[in-house]
Amino acid sequence: MISVILVNYHTARLAINAVASVIDQTNIEKPEIIVVDNSAAESEHALMKAHLPDEVTYLANQNNVGFARACNQAFNRSSGEFILLLNPDTRLLPNALSRLSDYLKKHPDAGAVGPRVYWDDDCRYLMPPSTFPSITGFYKEAISRLHPYLSDYLSLDFRKKALRYWTCNAPINVEALSGGHVLLRRDAIIKSGGLFDERFFMYWEDSDLMHRLKKAGYRLYMEPAAGCLHYYEHAAAKDKLIAQGWPAYQHKNLAHKKSFKFAHWLNQRLPPAAAPDTEPLSSHSEKLIFSVPPELRNAWLLELGTRPQLLPAIGLFGKGPTAEVSTGLFKRLREKTYYTRLSAPNPKPDLVYYWQWQGYSPKTD
Repeated sequence: MISVILVNYHTARLAINAVASVIDQTNIEKPEIIVVDNSAAESEHALMKAHLPDEVTYLANQNNVGFARACNQAFNRSSGEFILLLNPDTRLLPNALSRLSDYLKKHPDAGAVGPRVYWDDDCRYLMPPSTFPSITGFYKEAISRLHPYLSDYLSLDFRKKALRYWTCNAPINVEALSGGHVLLRRDAIIKSGGLFDERFFMYWEDSDLMHRLKKAGYRLYMEPAAGCLHYYEHAAAKDKLIAQGWPAYQHKNLAHKKSFKFAHWLNQRLPPAAAPDTEPLSSHSEKLIFSVPPELRNAWLLELGTRPQLLPAIGLFGKGPTAEVSTGLFKRLREKTYYTRLSAPNPKPDLVYYWQWQGYSPKTD
């Protein structure tokens, strides 16, 4: 049996739809669904109780105990052989759950498997592969800072992984999976020391789990035949929470290693990697329109990200004279500067165009 864990925090309507996407799954035994609500509002609790099916176990906390602790609450109540973690702003596509569970059943080396994840209902925009804070990664970052000539090194390294992730037709081994949409083997969770370390209030708890799973000898996979929608939104508040959680991860998994200390020392003393030259772009009625030069119109890749190096980035493959980001998608990217790269869809493109633009401001809505 599969146990599904979902944590809500003032996103009741999204969470209700996420649960519905699980219930609608076919070709699989009826899953156990546990929802933990961290919203400190009776109105939120009432909405959840009114719309969640009776078969769902609903646990309402009186205050926000954090994502990791809430997931552990549900895990301790669960009984499934496999554990699906699902964010409120996600939707499973048809047959996703059966395809993920079939993969774990057939591959005992797999501690976890994730779906291919899309940003939009039309499944055109592809969410990036999850990154992993490895010591190797920190040295690569240092190398990218040594000289302007090397500034593209880190960006192209990620792009190569992303292209493999976005275009594969069979399951692939990956370095990490997001805790927002992942199916885990219960035995692997227990063998690796439990679900989430509650020192992480929010963010980095899934990176820590992936680290422990791999340390316990398990591998992580992405199954492209299983699909999931993630209505991801970005705002400055998320950056703040991510930054607050990083010291705990660093202290637990990296700080004691001499190799990390040296890489950290290098990155503190070297200037940031050189950013590419970018053209400013204005939104058209809250929609982004990118003009594609003739030499790229047969096939192009558009990447959207929060860093000049496009690490990580959302990807859109297409052809034709323009590439567009609709109003609805544009409004999900808020309150900061974003970057776009347009190029041929290969690991080392010769012709590259860059833009920067300001995200949507809710104040104007």
